[in-house]
Amino acid sequence: MKKAITAILIAIFALSAFSAVGSAVARPFMSWNSLNMGRQDEGKGFGMGMGNGIRNQLPTQQSFVRIDGRIIKLGDANVTGTIEAQSRTVVVNGTARQGSSVTAMFTNSSKPMAGPRANQNFTYTIYTAKLVNASTASLNTIGYSFFLNGTWNVFQVTTNYTVVTDSSGNILSFNRNTNGVAVATGAYGELKVASTGSNFTLTIAGVNALTGLVHVQRISSMMFNPFAVNNDVTSTTVTKADVASVVNAYGSSPGWGNYDQRMDYNMHYKIDITDLATAAANVNSN
Repeated sequence: MKKAITAILIAIFALSAFSAVGSAVARPFMSWNSLNMGRQDEGKGFGMGMGNGIRNQLPTQQSFVRIDGRIIKLGDANVTGTIEAQSRTVVVNGTARQGSSVTAMFTNSSKPMAGPRANQNFTYTIYTAKLVNASTASLNTIGYSFFLNGTWNVFQVTTNYTVVTDSSGNILSFNRNTNGVAVATGAYGELKVASTGSNFTLTIAGVNALTGLVHVQRISSMMFNPFAVNNDVTSTTVTKADVASVVNAYGSSPGWGNYDQRMDYNMHYKIDITDLATAAANVNSN
């Protein structure tokens, strides 16, 4: 298995040297909008705290925020899951474009999303909440270190795993059949990170509030490649270490193997050659 993945990785690196595989493979996951920068308050948004009038005379600016968190509650119920939020703003001659992406994934199953590969048939259910259209994202405003609102889609996703083993219980093959059911579509929601940066709340109309802890929060004037998955604050690009992480999770899906939603770039509930190609094609790219 390791030899096969190594061969795939070599082929992908060779391919990425000649073509922009990442742009073709990766999902267009950010919701982009334009901002009226003159309406932002001092120090509130992504415009570096500069007032109306002065802002329009500035050269290009850019800022980046990334938040990774662990979901622990759905309303009063215990759940386990993860949330990733990214937002970036680029200001050129007073005109700003802001892109945001948030995906939350959680389960109330006792089986973790990243865990051992079972040697028997099982059914696994997760819930996903994804930002569809962002309205605004801001830093250090209304009592929060980060605030984002917009419309969201929430789905219940159930996967049936059929596992074939030999007489000793060793896994020979498996098959998965996944079905999704909409819980909420186009619902208004807000993501709020506390001023301490230590916990968050995600509220979506028609769904109990999701709460949890923030374990990584990056704020920078430099652009980070959105496909970087390792928490290396010294690098703004995808590195071979990021690709190695995807290789380590290769073949996994929620409830089966070393699954990590940050590496499931096109959000199809498995980490496969598409995700590996995306990471490899973006190596050393902002």
